Amino acid sequence: MNVKRALTLSILALAASCGADPAEKAITEAYDWHDGLSLGLEGRGFANEAEPYTRLPVRFQSKVTAKVWGLSKTTIGFNARFVTDSDEVVVRWRVKPECVPIMYMSSVCCSGVDVFARTGTNVWRHINCRAPAFRSGEGELRLPWAKGDECLIYLPVRAQPLAFAVGVRKGSSFARPPAHRTDKPVVIYGTSIVNGGSASRPGLIFTSIMGRLADVEVVNLGFSGAARMELPMADLVAEIEASLYILDCEHNMSGQMARANFEPFVRRFKELRPDTPVLVCGGCTERSEPRGVELITTEVLKKLRAEDPKKWANWHFLSGVDQLPKTDDCTHDHCHPNDYGYVFMGRVYAEKILSILNGRNR
Repeated sequence: MNVKRALTLSILALAASCGADPAEKAITEAYDWHDGLSLGLEGRGFANEAEPYTRLPVRFQSKVTAKVWGLSKTTIGFNARFVTDSDEVVVRWRVKPECVPIMYMSSVCCSGVDVFARTGTNVWRHINCRAPAFRSGEGELRLPWAKGDECLIYLPVRAQPLAFAVGVRKGSSFARPPAHRTDKPVVIYGTSIVNGGSASRPGLIFTSIMGRLADVEVVNLGFSGAARMELPMADLVAEIEASLYILDCEHNMSGQMARANFEPFVRRFKELRPDTPVLVCGGCTERSEPRGVELITTEVLKKLRAEDPKKWANWHFLSGVDQLPKTDDCTHDHCHPNDYGYVFMGRVYAEKILSILNGRNR
């Protein structure tokens, strides 16, 4: 049995388990069900047939650290978009039940789904979110729906889904959404802050916000505590064809590590993707002075540009000082942004992305 067939059967089993009693079963049968893989999930950098609800394929296991490999078993950044004329949308999913909230993250962010709607314009409205049952790992979210609205569903940030399905009224239309601004995604490689720590829900991580505001698909390669720019990671990140790459690793590197890893990584990445723009980011801070590692990385970039200004013209920089408001209320621990900090960051990053993609930032 192929993987897709097995997953489809898993979805049917999930729908059946959620509708065990006769009345609930009748309700379940009143919907057309679409399994997650048939939705054309966005945010998947690699096609992984063995474990589709993970971020890295098996062939990378021997090339990355154990921590990166473990953190890849999640769906942060994965989302489904579609347009339907159904008057109700039902989301059902199952995750590995052992996932528990970490740091300051809520159970919704770790294991739940987060739903947005858009009507015509590029203004997304938050609709609802929900965490699954803790013991079973199964969740259901029923949403009254305005016919014709575009639906956007973010998958869990820290849990690995075992099944994911969307139901609409039988006979309702179910269509692909409008295309994004670019046909290639924005790929971001970074720390726990990229990895969602510590938002209250998946749609409030700054990478999710910048994706909605800039109208781009985002592939999230955030690895908490493990984004250290080892040379094999340059090959991994560059393997995904992108419209823009973002390197946001400073919070995971000491000064010594930055001196050892940053320049070889950047030079290797330039060889692999010579023509694609790259945005290097300093570690976000609510203070008015940059972190020490930022001084090291900016010196390297200055050196490279002096060597060959034309060659490095499509490499850009965003200081960590510009990413957060200057207040103690924007983080949980003077490092990980809260929702207030993430909203601010999402806007800053979206503006920078649009500036680079539109060719205004040279």
